[in-house]
Amino acid sequence: MSVSRIRWLRQLIPPLLAATLLTAGSAAGIRAATYQASIDVNTTGFNPPCDGDANYIVPKMQKAATAAYTRLGHVATSRTGSAFTRAGTLARTVNDWGYYVHSHGDYYWHSTDARRYTGFREDSGDCSQAVIFSKDIKAKRLGRQSNLVFVSTCHASDSNTTLPDAFAIAKTKSISPANQGPEFYVGYVGVRWDSDEWIFEQRFWNALANNQSAGAAFDIAMQGNFNDASFDADWWGTYTYGGVAGPWTVCPTCS
Repeated sequence: MSVSRIRWLRQLIPPLLAATLLTAGSAAGIRAATYQASIDVNTTGFNPPCDGDANYIVPKMQKAATAAYTRLGHVATSRTGSAFTRAGTLARTVNDWGYYVHSHGDYYWHSTDARRYTGFREDSGDCSQAVIFSKDIKAKRLGRQSNLVFVSTCHASDSNTTLPDAFAIAKTKSISPANQGPEFYVGYVGVRWDSDEWIFEQRFWNALANNQSAGAAFDIAMQGNFNDASFDADWWGTYTYGGVAGPWTVCPTCS
């Protein structure tokens, strides 16, 4: 079921039973299998000489995301500086169940295809920073399942974003009893400041840690003040999914 953004803001948190049914994997199951998550963080691009001001927020984002994915049952590894490259990201993505990236993002022009795709920049430890296009990720993943995908960049969740499809996440909002599997994509709308993104991300990760579903965690993260009154983000996926690593271990449609 797809719902409007206005409607989902008014949704009540689903019943506990529904949230339980739509949680992927028990703690025992998580320990028995390996579910990789990659955390890519562009530190260089937000600091001198690439940017005029020193940025002390980005390392906090990296640490928080790594801890969150680990808590959700992933084997989470974070990379920044020269370790976060286009080639490395594309080599790993085929095995990623979870993914977080903080970088510069936009609807970039692809000269070979003569069209635009949503994407984000590598770090690479310098200021050149090649773009990783959504089409690059899609070509590597070939439709494989994703769990929680958090694209902490500008324009990641604009209405024309092409990134959810790269991770095989349909751009629909499935609210109980509807679901589209253990998947959830979240990103920012328009141009956003790191300070507001950090406010949102702290609220989101804390809500997940307190056993809220990903959808409820999004709603909680949007509550309260931001430095920019027009701050906006959006999501697609299964509202009741708890963010836990791995495929379904219970029937997602049983009552």
